[in-house]
Amino acid sequence: MMKWPTQIIYGVVSGFLFFGVAQGEEGRGSDPVLMYADAAVMLAKYSGYFDRYVAEDADLNQCVSFLNQTGIYFGLSEVVSGAEFKVKDCARAMGQIDLVLNGDANFSFGKIRLPSFCESWSEYCDLNDVKFVEGYQTMVEMLRMAYIRRE
Repeated sequence: MMKWPTQIIYGVVSGFLFFGVAQGEEGRGSDPVLMYADAAVMLAKYSGYFDRYVAEDADLNQCVSFLNQTGIYFGLSEVVSGAEFKVKDCARAMGQIDLVLNGDANFSFGKIRLPSFCESWSEYCDLNDVKFVEGYQTMVEMLRMAYIRRE
């Protein structure tokens, strides 16, 4: 079973500082919001699962393309529009990663399908000990650190 690493390397925060500012100037003074673009870069480059497949200098487009080619869905409209990446989105992404890494992924239209024995991705994660809430909190903390360093 895949376990989300509880310690993602904080030294790489500077590598994605410009992705962590999707909120723009109106968000100054408050904690930044985790966006799809932030999550795609963190999952593709810094989670430790795909670093041998995704170049250290890969840009956002390359990260999103890699994840989508793998079946881990990151919609173009969500990435481009600056949509917020929420806990339920993290459950889906981490559940899909778990299925890929375990070799149990079933695909439909290029996306990894939720197994039929589950009603939601959070249920899948709970049943398979995928720590999606902790993963989400780690990404938010990394983004917060990048945001503080930028100011």
